[in-house]
Amino acid sequence: MKKQQHILFSYGCPPKQGFGSPIIVNRHLRRLSSNWEISIVAPQQSFTGINFPDFWQPIPLPMRRWWWLPYCPQISKLLEIRFWYWQLECERVLLQKRPTAIVTVLYDIYSIFAAYLAKTWQVPLSVIIHDQEEVRAKSEVEHHLIRKNWKSVLNQATKIWSVSQELGDLYKVNNPDKISTLIPIPEGSNQSFATWKDKFTASPVVAYAGNIYPSQISYIYSIASTLQKINGTFLLVTPKNRPGVVELLNAFPNIEYQEPFPRNADVISFLKNQASCILVLYPFNLSEFPWGATSFPSKLVEFSHLGLPVLILAPPDTALGSWATKHNWYSYLSRMDEEKLFQIINQLIEKEKWIQMAHQSQIVAKSEFNPNLIQAQFESEIATVR
Repeated sequence: MKKQQHILFSYGCPPKQGFGSPIIVNRHLRRLSSNWEISIVAPQQSFTGINFPDFWQPIPLPMRRWWWLPYCPQISKLLEIRFWYWQLECERVLLQKRPTAIVTVLYDIYSIFAAYLAKTWQVPLSVIIHDQEEVRAKSEVEHHLIRKNWKSVLNQATKIWSVSQELGDLYKVNNPDKISTLIPIPEGSNQSFATWKDKFTASPVVAYAGNIYPSQISYIYSIASTLQKINGTFLLVTPKNRPGVVELLNAFPNIEYQEPFPRNADVISFLKNQASCILVLYPFNLSEFPWGATSFPSKLVEFSHLGLPVLILAPPDTALGSWATKHNWYSYLSRMDEEKLFQIINQLIEKEKWIQMAHQSQIVAKSEFNPNLIQAQFESEIATVR
């Protein structure tokens, strides 16, 4: 009989619908068989409004109790005491049971706590790295502290999954052999791929879904302007309160706006019915988007399952640009070239060219972006007590 396994996941937000790391981990954990128990460690307030499967065990951590000493992340002794308090909270819920695997995403103090638990309980630690968080540091002191903490977490880890080889190579860990690349698992789709529609000839629709950063706005201006030349529409699915969105809508009558959907499956169905192409955009000036050098966009993985062409804008010296070059991606722009942008967008109205571009998406959706294959890698590589 197969041994019952037990994952404890520690992160600043529980696995849930939405975007970023929480939805990626949510997909992995929900795909596990009933042979796995699952415990979720996260801040107490972050569990509000989330419904877990019955066999998931939440372990909400309070920020403080009146008798707890205060803590400061910069003071290691106070941080260690806070972790001891949190350890007791976990043990109060788990009783005498201990997990056989601890998993975290390298992001916040709960990642460091995961490493602390792994060392204290002598349980293997698996770490997912989705982004280079230290590039968002507001000072050199903060940057140094993050790098120091990340080094201790990664050296404690038995297994490390980075979203790209470039990101994995960035961190000099004590054993490089424990790092492998794990693509962000998509929702996937049981539906058939999108097919050519004759209306694409008269009016192509390029869609962007997800958060928008200020550094991306000027590129959307260029794409919307290019689409105007062929009676095309730019479909934007993003929160309206993001910087620059209202200005975009006011500047271009051919930009159609859609509020974000509560579930990822809903946006996939919407885009399949409305779009003729999906945009994945990294600014060419990486000083404005520094984490873009090593990250890999989950929206490329996700939206490839639509079977639509994907227009990729990214510098060649990024993980995304390297991937597009390696795959000889037909609709890839490695620098801002208005003439080449027009050529690519103009091909969206030609059936034969559209089918060629769409076929590339369909190939990667069925192979390297296949959620079943990604999940199989996750389950086979997770570090557990043997």
